[in-house]
Amino acid sequence: MSISTKLFSDRMLTRFADLNDEIQVRQTKISTGQAIIEASESPLAAVELSALEERVSQLDGFKRNVGLAQDRLVLSDTTLSDVDTILSRLREQAITASSSTANVSDLNAIEIEVAQMFDAMVDLANTRTSNGQALFGGYATDGLPFQEGKDGRIVYHGDGGSHTLAASETMRLPTSVNGSEVFMQVQTEAGSQGMFDIIDSFGVALATELTTISGITTEGDKNLTLSVNSDREPRDWTFDLSGPDGAVTIVAKDVVDGSTQRMLEAINAQTQNTGVFAMEVDGQLELRSSTGGIELSNLEVEGVDLAMRQPKFTLSVGEDPIEILVPKSQRLEAQIEKIVAAGESIAVSRTTVGARMVRAETQERTLETRSLSLELKVDELASADLEKLITEMQTLMLTQNVARQAYSQIGQRTLFDYLK
Repeated sequence: MSISTKLFSDRMLTRFADLNDEIQVRQTKISTGQAIIEASESPLAAVELSALEERVSQLDGFKRNVGLAQDRLVLSDTTLSDVDTILSRLREQAITASSSTANVSDLNAIEIEVAQMFDAMVDLANTRTSNGQALFGGYATDGLPFQEGKDGRIVYHGDGGSHTLAASETMRLPTSVNGSEVFMQVQTEAGSQGMFDIIDSFGVALATELTTISGITTEGDKNLTLSVNSDREPRDWTFDLSGPDGAVTIVAKDVVDGSTQRMLEAINAQTQNTGVFAMEVDGQLELRSSTGGIELSNLEVEGVDLAMRQPKFTLSVGEDPIEILVPKSQRLEAQIEKIVAAGESIAVSRTTVGARMVRAETQERTLETRSLSLELKVDELASADLEKLITEMQTLMLTQNVARQAYSQIGQRTLFDYLK
């Protein structure tokens, strides 16, 4: 086969271009430190590298989520710590107000402070994160989770969900605690009550403490005339009754406003144990004892677990002034137990947050370990062998120079030079 000068030139130029491309590829690898520039160089390695890089990116996302979760949990712990501080102050003030030395001025001053602490508690419950999400609203993170209702009570507008973020392929990490559980489900002796209702009840009890009584006592054989004040809903009334023959707990079933019949029957059913007899006189309940005094105390009314600004369920006695016996829940001494229960509930919530913070820290370390392992594999697969590349590039450059010199010398001769 004969080779013309043109064919020889074309092939040499093509070879020079190929050499130049190979040199440029190695220069790129040296400058970037990457072993694979194009997938076509090593398809299997490129696929493996792409999968590893995708996993690294996924782990970076998980690590960002864990960081966000930690930020929210830290904010939750700080907020609940402030809530606990308020409750501690409320406990102190409840004890002070319940002391025998507290006067009208003291109770008024404490009532003003309680109102301020109530507002502060609402603000803390509506805490928002740095990106404007409600911290204690569950999945409902846009609006205010705690708002005042038409009756003046604080109502929860969040949901029962627990906000979470993906911390791995199989783990979702809680980022806070649910506001309903923290602020609306304080377990007291009267059942589950809202923290805001407990604080408000304390403030109300302060306002009515000096105008109500916790017990009624008569001297000698003096009769006791009572007005029973209730509503139209049948409720069980319970109170302690002491007479000359002993003391019992009276349970009057289904008492309604305007009727003394159920209470009269309950008292007379215990006459042999107390020495106290009841009868109805002009719509009022008259208790009689011929041989000793009568004492009523520890009144409890079904469904009445918080203090009321206008006590509705009472036993009143006398005319001027009227003494008003109110349920135990209306009195200051009953508020201390509820405030203590609220503090214990917050302590449990803080413990939950702390446990979740530990879990987040553990997951953070796990993700760091996994990420480091993957990065080492990526580096091993993707990093270029610089020494080898430099040697190859130098060899290619030398070959290119020698080929150019040879081509230059050959290109200077013509066919006539060979015919001489």
